[in-house]
Amino acid sequence: MAAANTQDGVSDDLNYETWAPTVKTTLVEKGLWDVVENGLPPDPTKNPELAATIKVADLAQWRNRVMRDIKALKIMQSSLPDSSFRKTITAASAKELWDSLERGNEEAKLRRLENQFEELSMCETESIKSYFARVSRIVEQLRVLHKEKSDYEVVKKVLASLSTSYKEAAPVIEELMDVKNMNLDSLAEFFRRFDAMPDEYVYRMMKQEAESGGGKWCDVCKKEGHNREECYSIPKEGDWTIQPDFGTEPEDGVAADYVMLAKSELGAFTYDEDTWMIYGHATCNMTPHEKLFTRLDRRQKAKVGLVDGTVIMAEGSGDVKIAMKDGKKKTIRDVLFVPRGINRNVLSVPLMTSRGCSFDSGERGECVVRDKTGAVFGDTTWDERGLSIRMQVVKADLSA
Repeated sequence: MAAANTQDGVSDDLNYETWAPTVKTTLVEKGLWDVVENGLPPDPTKNPELAATIKVADLAQWRNRVMRDIKALKIMQSSLPDSSFRKTITAASAKELWDSLERGNEEAKLRRLENQFEELSMCETESIKSYFARVSRIVEQLRVLHKEKSDYEVVKKVLASLSTSYKEAAPVIEELMDVKNMNLDSLAEFFRRFDAMPDEYVYRMMKQEAESGGGKWCDVCKKEGHNREECYSIPKEGDWTIQPDFGTEPEDGVAADYVMLAKSELGAFTYDEDTWMIYGHATCNMTPHEKLFTRLDRRQKAKVGLVDGTVIMAEGSGDVKIAMKDGKKKTIRDVLFVPRGINRNVLSVPLMTSRGCSFDSGERGECVVRDKTGAVFGDTTWDERGLSIRMQVVKADLSA
């Protein structure tokens, strides 16, 4: 007799997860579960050698087992909805029917989970923690069914399915992290720290992303899809004045040589001398601390523009020598000396990457900064100030 259709055995009308334990309990109570679990031995009368030697008692035992199998099959079929019964009517034994439904359920479950993964979307009111837990459950269930998703697949799916309130996170992650080497845990850790990033840093990331993709960006409401001239939130002319956007030429007409798209906010936070803030949209390395330089050329003057249109002056440029994490010395060249207007050391992601450095994701989700040889600069930290790195500076006495 033909085998049951294992792919279609489980229909939408059959709740297998409820049906299976209920029917098994009934079969156990009636003493029939062993024929379902172990199946029927071959018919001894079909084997000439066995047919010639089989004892009457053994043949009677086999026939009794066949009758019990028929009873078990009848109980199982009578408990199925019509759609599942029609699809499994060709099952030759109770075990065949049970196994076909079990396999069909696994296949149906896999299809459901695959669809759930493909249709993943974060609800607008859902927390990032709750969404990541939901994604993790689906990924784990797929793994149990031997259908594993790679870390990269999961990370890309999450980034593509975020709610609008977290949409700006994608360009920030692409800027600072190596997405191909991230997993769900490290991505979750990034989002925990992402909320602490300064708004102006995130907004500038969003603006750059929108403009690079040929889209529009509004500097007033900080949203994509339109520019400031089209923004519904702008009052009629004469109601108020919107400050022009800061590029490389602030509103006072003074062109800046470098930019740091962050506010100075001198009183907002304090920074240690060995702490360097890592900025993705700063075009230069700089420090307000003269004593960090091993060489300083005060003839090299420059103007640095901030996100709010302020221009601060660099009073020189020189070298800062640091001790890498492995103890080796390294010189960071062309660091601007900015004694007024900033209260922190700044490390420029674009400048450092142009020199062969990398900003990758570590095993715990941390950002690891390496030079072109792979040596690690120091330990990075995320807090309310943003991303920073501690580097031991080898100081020199410039007055000597």
